[in-house]
Amino acid sequence: MALDFEKSWHNIFQYYKILEKIKKDGHFDISADMIKRVEHKEPRLLTKIDYKDQLPTIMKEHDLAILAIKNGLYRIAKFDPFIPIQEEIATPIIQVNPPKLLTIDPFNITTESAALDISAASGILDSLFGQKCVLSIRGRMRGSLRFSLDSVDFDVNGVQIEVDGGYEGASSINLIEAKIGYKKTISIRQLLYPYLYWKQATKNKKSIKNYLLLYQGDIFRYIPYIYDGRKGYLDHDNEKAFQFIQPQSKHFSLYTIQVNENVVDTHIPFPQADRLEKVYDMFVLIGKSLFITKEELRANFDIVPRQIDYYFNVLRWMQLCEIQEDQITLSPQGQKLVPLSYLEKLEKMATIIFSEPICNNILHNRPIPAALWQRYNIKSEKTKKRRIQTIRAWIAFFTKIFDKE
Repeated sequence: MALDFEKSWHNIFQYYKILEKIKKDGHFDISADMIKRVEHKEPRLLTKIDYKDQLPTIMKEHDLAILAIKNGLYRIAKFDPFIPIQEEIATPIIQVNPPKLLTIDPFNITTESAALDISAASGILDSLFGQKCVLSIRGRMRGSLRFSLDSVDFDVNGVQIEVDGGYEGASSINLIEAKIGYKKTISIRQLLYPYLYWKQATKNKKSIKNYLLLYQGDIFRYIPYIYDGRKGYLDHDNEKAFQFIQPQSKHFSLYTIQVNENVVDTHIPFPQADRLEKVYDMFVLIGKSLFITKEELRANFDIVPRQIDYYFNVLRWMQLCEIQEDQITLSPQGQKLVPLSYLEKLEKMATIIFSEPICNNILHNRPIPAALWQRYNIKSEKTKKRRIQTIRAWIAFFTKIFDKE
């Protein structure tokens, strides 16, 4: 059964009178069994809220959030567990020679573990830590910790804590939370919980350092996380960014792409998703699984739930993915892109996009005949302007990528 995230949380709030109880007690603790009693659905999908934009509307409207406090138990209250992430890379990007490995393609990184392993193999991590370190922590564990956030106390006991990579050196233990693609925010559960757990477990025998890795496009962004006794912050002033030196290739130009009316599916709505990089990240995520659900997509992206359709519909419009019995999968054409490098994938996507007549006209600043809009049943001038805005945002994205070559 498909999950209606917004409706499910609305029903849960109504059933348990959560707003009234928070007003009276300051918080409301809800178990997985209580969630199932109302919605008969998987609580894990409803409670996995790693980014601020994922919060259901009823929580946003009342400045509420949710964090796990025990295995299968969550606290809802007025607090903000999300840390903002700066999008622009303010530090110079350090160029690094890629390691010569058969098992990891340095120009086609699709998983967090591969991003970390290639960083270790290339010497990026030694440069980041300022010392030789070895991988000593990876995976999930359960632990207990205490902290307060916005006057709400959290006595966390037996909650699952995950570390993507922990690296021990002579003077420090370095914890890394890795993400594919840029995110606007991140929950403290992914940064603070591991930090407090390992600080307690090691009894301060070594310094605990914490980093967020964003593999953003083809750039490795390592941003220190500093815990200040409250929720902490990302130290962008001391961020380091790395990029592998690209092999020489011929320059790719958007303006040489020829019109081909058959490369997109005009039965799918014309694109209305401005962030092309998220379309790319979604393609990569779908490509890692044989099938994936919309609920799983929602859990992995920092966009409001209703926008999930906008973004994966772009891939359907490009005929790179399709839906089979409520499951999303890559099309045969999409599967051909999987082994390609980051830049090669973008070239293929750009060729599909700007082969479409409306997109090609926007690219060349030409007027768009009404008949082309009619193919998508778009009549409103306001709607046309919004769709043009999306394509112009894509042009800016591609121009920034390919002009760097």
